[in-house]
Amino acid sequence: MRIVLVGGGHAHLKCLARIKIENASLNHSVILISPDRYQYYSGMFSGFTEGIYSLDDIRIDLKNLAERAGITFIEEKVVNVSVYDKTLTTEDGAIVPFDVVSFDIGSNMEIPPSFAEWLMPIKPNYLFAEKIISYRKKEYPVVVGGGASGVELALAMTAWRNTNGYPQNVTLITSSTPLPSSSRKATTIIRNVAASKGLRIIEGDTVKEMHGTHITTKNQVNLPHSHVLWVTGPRASGIFHDSHLPCDENGFLLVKNTLQAKGMPYIFGAGDCITMEKHPQLPKNGVYAVRQGELLWENITRYLKKETCRTFNPQRHFLSLISTGNQEALFQYANFTFHHKIAWKLKHKIDVAFMRKHQ
Repeated sequence: MRIVLVGGGHAHLKCLARIKIENASLNHSVILISPDRYQYYSGMFSGFTEGIYSLDDIRIDLKNLAERAGITFIEEKVVNVSVYDKTLTTEDGAIVPFDVVSFDIGSNMEIPPSFAEWLMPIKPNYLFAEKIISYRKKEYPVVVGGGASGVELALAMTAWRNTNGYPQNVTLITSSTPLPSSSRKATTIIRNVAASKGLRIIEGDTVKEMHGTHITTKNQVNLPHSHVLWVTGPRASGIFHDSHLPCDENGFLLVKNTLQAKGMPYIFGAGDCITMEKHPQLPKNGVYAVRQGELLWENITRYLKKETCRTFNPQRHFLSLISTGNQEALFQYANFTFHHKIAWKLKHKIDVAFMRKHQ
């Protein structure tokens, strides 16, 4: 039997760890396919932006990891899935057959076509490092998106510019409040942190027009820009819809609680690229992807053995640590929220430990 893992996200990293342990008794051929040799860890993007981490600190060598697990690595982008003959087609036209396939390819950013010329999206992840190194030096940096990623990157750039003698003129535009999915206390803390560190936040507003040097918002705010870092909500890869796989209304792979595609039990998925049928509002973040990875390999092997697959039950609360620059972070768990250097030290410890497991 041939198992193909498409993408090197959190869940598939967990699978590789399990495969390495089970290698001697593995009765199946396993292939990992990813468009880049390296998987970049988004949890450390803010630290990289601020200059705390190096490039090697934030990336995992998938080829090396696959070889250590005794499986084949293919550096290609998968563009089509054929359920009729169970094959994948890559961007270069290669055909890869499978008996079981699993997707952990993350998501893209929702980019308005009329603005695309002046935007700098942070996805796909493997393009981030090169882009952010030049972008943090721009004359007028603007970040659009008030979620955790947007807040982290805007504050990280602010900290880096302050340390390196650049003007404190980073602007964050958010259509709602900063951290709209968090508590009021978290939002208030971020507002105060931003004000104290020199980050300008424009709340409850959206970009209406964008030209080569200026932005006009819906509320008629005009400001200069040197390209725009676009960090808005996730957009699904087109591969699932184009390949006629089960999808939700937004094009994400629709899976059951066993992480199997609805009606296609030989197709699995995890992480940001999926929507769980019974938990459609589940946030697309790495916390759930890691926990899905713990179950994913077990269910793939159970399916091949014709055994009943286990179900994934997401936890109600999860720890959130949002870097705010200058080695400080916002800690959130259930109703408990605080901002301190201790929170950053905890985040640093967790992130470094995660990377050491896979490097």
